[in-house]
Amino acid sequence: MTQMHMILLAASPLIMWRVYKRVRRLTVRQKSRLWRHWFGVLFLPVALVAMALVLLAKPLVLACLLGGAAGGGALGLAALRRTRFERVGDEFFYTPFAPIGMVVATIFIARVLYRVFEMVTLGPQQTPSFGSSPLTMGIMGVVVGYYLVGASGLLRWRRAEARTGA
Repeated sequence: MTQMHMILLAASPLIMWRVYKRVRRLTVRQKSRLWRHWFGVLFLPVALVAMALVLLAKPLVLACLLGGAAGGGALGLAALRRTRFERVGDEFFYTPFAPIGMVVATIFIARVLYRVFEMVTLGPQQTPSFGSSPLTMGIMGVVVGYYLVGASGLLRWRRAEARTGA
């Protein structure tokens, strides 16, 4: 067993726990936390631009990233329309539309697992670089677009509630 296999084996329970917690959060009522929404709105565009700048020399991969971001944004808008928003006193809650969130999470998790499989079977030296795959970058774009639109929508909702509520 190589060192890489041992690291993956040791990290597997932690990774699976985080995946479970993340996917579970897509289906239940959550407290709206402004810092999370602001983090998404500020960090995700920076991450998208950074990835795009790295991919300038690879137009096909860049197009997949940007196309994925547009598709993810459209999925985010569709999910926002079906999200349940609640205000209980001074507390804000929302229940995301689970089917769309589950699709986005599933394609991301499936791609990560495939990349791990590639690393284990091919070895780290022969594994294609992260930014070389149009599919990987397209999926990254979907995830970024989905969460960016979701965080923006939650901030807009909170701002509207602040204006109408006391």
